[in-house]
Amino acid sequence: MAGRLHGDKPVRGLVVIPRRSGGKLRYLVGMVELHTPTLLLVILVLSAAVSATLASGARRFQRDGMRYWAWGLGLHTLTYVLFMLRGHVSDLISVVLANALLAASFALMSEGVQQFLQVRWPRWLVWAPVPFVAVVYLALLGHPQIRIVIAGLVIAWQCSFIVWQLASQRHRITGRGAYIVMGSFLAIGVAFLLRTVGALSGAVGIGSITTPNPLLSATFLFVAVSLMMVCQGLVLMTNERADERNRTLAMQDELTGLSNRRFILEALSLHLAQAIRNGKPLTVLMLDVDYFKTINDSYGHLSGDRALRELAACLKTRLRGQDLAGRWGGEEFLVVLPDTDAAGAWVLAEKLRLEVENTPFTARDGRAIPLTISVGFHTVVPEWLGTADLDTLISSADQALYRAKQNGRNRVESA
Repeated sequence: MAGRLHGDKPVRGLVVIPRRSGGKLRYLVGMVELHTPTLLLVILVLSAAVSATLASGARRFQRDGMRYWAWGLGLHTLTYVLFMLRGHVSDLISVVLANALLAASFALMSEGVQQFLQVRWPRWLVWAPVPFVAVVYLALLGHPQIRIVIAGLVIAWQCSFIVWQLASQRHRITGRGAYIVMGSFLAIGVAFLLRTVGALSGAVGIGSITTPNPLLSATFLFVAVSLMMVCQGLVLMTNERADERNRTLAMQDELTGLSNRRFILEALSLHLAQAIRNGKPLTVLMLDVDYFKTINDSYGHLSGDRALRELAACLKTRLRGQDLAGRWGGEEFLVVLPDTDAAGAWVLAEKLRLEVENTPFTARDGRAIPLTISVGFHTVVPEWLGTADLDTLISSADQALYRAKQNGRNRVESA
């Protein structure tokens, strides 16, 4: 079946139409006419819509690359405006400038990916295609077929680079959005490669970009669909990262990176239930930085925060894989030691105390901070597990910590 749109010469493409004949389903392959300027207009409108969508969220996700993506798709929109002006403005604008802007749009999207991933590759890898396209197109202004080949190869390389960036840093990304973005850019790259092959084989003519051609129209249609997928993928990526950050904040102390009070309470409850079920001892350590107010007053609160971060790092290096440390509040820390009796807990607590005492903590101005900790712990043995509860565990460890402070600080006491 064939049709005509708005008076331009038609571009024919295949469409499959089902028809029943003799009780069997047969397919008629008909011809449908595609209007190239309309496809260009579709890409222009989609690019503008996607750019506006991303720009609206750029303020909220300004560190996630969305601003770069919005600018990139904005340039992409301007590129197709210039393409549609072919024949009405100078070729320096509709050919040379337009293709340089097209390369720049993919460079900006690559910058956005790097900002999202929080990595940095050499800038020349990202931006070299822009001056390259401008110079080559200016030199080959009278050779349209070579221009088509070069443009296809450059855009395909830029899309491949974006896909490689995401794939190589997949461990930094959560969710499915990255796969949608990678698939979309891969599809755009393949479309431009097919256009390059078509130019080399003669399937794509060397006339105006609006000249009817099935392969050219198929490329534009492919790009239009892929742009929508890119937008969905980018928005999904940023939302998935925001959700992951919220989940992390719900479990992690922002200053020290240790578990927060809510999470460590939940973990302690689970460990206590497991200890009761398995009949094994469980120990809780309560740690407190000695004279922390004096440290804040003498070295400043930022130096105090720095000392807490270094203390948290010190705890992580000394604990076993099954142990769990969390910030209880202020300068207090709580450590859960599954399957640990009183003797083992005392040895570990002494090691932690000595490690902190011998670690060179420094203020922001480079001055050394004399930092020590007091430790109190309580161990629940299998015979007492039946009567143990969270309040008893924590309050007993806290009483032992109080006794350590009363007895001179920088020491370990047991409940």
